[in-house]
Amino acid sequence: MKKAKLSFLFVLSFLFSSAQVGINTTNPTQELDVNGNIRIRGLMNPNNMTTQVYVRPDGTLVNSYSDPSAPGTKFVGFLNSDISLDQDFNFKEIVLSNELIDVNSEYNGTTGRYSPLFTGYYKISMDFDIGDYSNDEYDLDILIGLWDFTTNNWVLRRTFKHRDNNNSTMTPGRNESFGISNYLQLENGHSYGFRIFSDYDASIVAGQRNAKVKYQNSGSTGTSLSTSFSIEKVL
Repeated sequence: MKKAKLSFLFVLSFLFSSAQVGINTTNPTQELDVNGNIRIRGLMNPNNMTTQVYVRPDGTLVNSYSDPSAPGTKFVGFLNSDISLDQDFNFKEIVLSNELIDVNSEYNGTTGRYSPLFTGYYKISMDFDIGDYSNDEYDLDILIGLWDFTTNNWVLRRTFKHRDNNNSTMTPGRNESFGISNYLQLENGHSYGFRIFSDYDASIVAGQRNAKVKYQNSGSTGTSLSTSFSIEKVL
């Protein structure tokens, strides 16, 4: 009798292991066929955000909250005040103190440093406005990008050359929009920050040229944030 029970359990186990399982359906078409919604409590997050789900190499489902190494948007930040570019000949730090998204608290809104928890490939996007020109004596050259403070070099840079600021028909206070988007590898253990270098002419002094990186645009039709930078993990 004991042998018969064991044989029955073995056959039953085999059937279940090889059969397709259906939930709310009697005709499953895959190993697991769910006719309805699925809730995975391990993917819940404390911020009430709806996030994308990704698949690890071993098939495990994760999101940015359950696994910081997962792809997804990691950081989106805005300026909370203008950055003056009237005279420089040196780097200016771009500190995005107004954080919209910082999933894993990788960005320091006081120092402007981004320290990724995991090495991977990231998409870096920078959209910014330059405006408030009030002097037309000198043009404005712009070098902007992402700086690696661990190795002291650019890892992403773009030069916007020779804005025609010294044109007599220049409209005072106008804003000019710029954008950069690129993919690069960021390293865990490194510290990164956004920087702008506004001119190569050391002779320029205050009052000879005025311009600002604008944190917002204002006009008769409304006000909006102008400058936003984002970091998204791709792989």
